[in-house]
Parts: sequence; structure tokens; C-alpha cells
Amino acid sequence: MLTFEKAIIKKYWPADDKGEDDVIVRQVVLQAEAAIDNGAQVGELYKNMVRGLNRVLIMDNLTGEEYQLPAVTVKPFNIKQKKIAIDGKGKDNEYVKQEYAALTLVCRAKEDDGATMLAELYRFFNIEVQLTFDEFEMAAGKTKKSELEKLE
Repeated sequence: MLTFEKAIIKKYWPADDKGEDDVIVRQVVLQAEAAIDNGAQVGELYKNMVRGLNRVLIMDNLTGEEYQLPAVTVKPFNIKQKKIAIDGKGKDNEYVKQEYAALTLVCRAKEDDGATMLAELYRFFNIEVQLTFDEFEMAAGKTKKSELEKLE
């Protein structure tokens, strides 16, 4: 299990992909920035990317509200640095460099109503959240076996 304590969902949008027999597969793509605390997190993130499907839990750091994405694919990611202001204002401001992972996550939209999924994700958009990556399991959440076959 991998947890990023400070992450921000920067963008998310609906997308379409072609599955078997040219069937259109509805997806949701999320772009997020996750602050990296240590090098082990980068290794775990890479393992999750190679694994294929993961379960991702998004939790609002202020309210504790949670939302689970049962099957997510981690696309290739970048490790970057940015300056973060810590004290002072204007010229007196002090900065530290923070490393973060620029992530792209892809999940399948719910067949019944993908718009509801987009609306639910809006509660976590552009605020500090906690991202927890866990192994994908057949019994993840309310996922049925027939739905999992569609994912593959």
C-alpha cells in the first residue's frame, strides 16, 4: 500500500477509448501532483504502474470525506521539483524545494452514469487530498465480476 499525504487533483476529464471489437469504453482521466516524502514512494509508485490495475482511495485532508476508485491504471509519471514559500512576504519570502510526482490516472467511468462520477470527483478537485494506492482485488468495493471482465 502506498499513501501520499499531500496531493492535489489538478485536472480531470472524460475520455473515450476503443476496446475489443471497436466497442467504445468510457473513461475518466485524472492529473494529480503528489508530494514525495522519500525515495521508497517513487519505487512503490513504479510497482503500482507496472502492476496494471490498482484501487485508489481519495480522502479530503480537512473533512475526512472519502471516494474510492476501484480500478485505476497509473500511466508513466514524472518526478519534478517546485519552490514552496514558507515564511515572509515579497522579497523576504523564504523558499524550499519540494519534490512531487506528476501523475496521470485512468479509470473506467461507471456504465450507468459517468456524469455522476465526474460530479463526485469535483468535491476533491484542486484541494489537498490524500491518495492511497492499494492492490486491485476482485472483491474491491461494489465491483461485480461481470464489470471486471469489461475492464480487461
